[in-house]
Amino acid sequence: MALPIASIPVLTGEVARRFEERAQANVQRYLHRTEEEKTADEEMLEKKFAELYSMLSKVHS
Repeated sequence: MALPIASIPVLTGEVARRFEERAQANVQRYLHRTEEEKTADEEMLEKKFAELYSMLSKVHS
């Protein structure tokens, strides 16, 4: 027996407008980061990847 296809939520009206505004604001904030913010983001990314690799190494050993 086939499984029913789940409906896909669609934002409309005021909720859609607020979502779009927040998304655009996040893009602009990302594009206009200071060098300090870029460095902090890179350091956080490296830290999180190190944690991920550590977890994965425990699973595969």
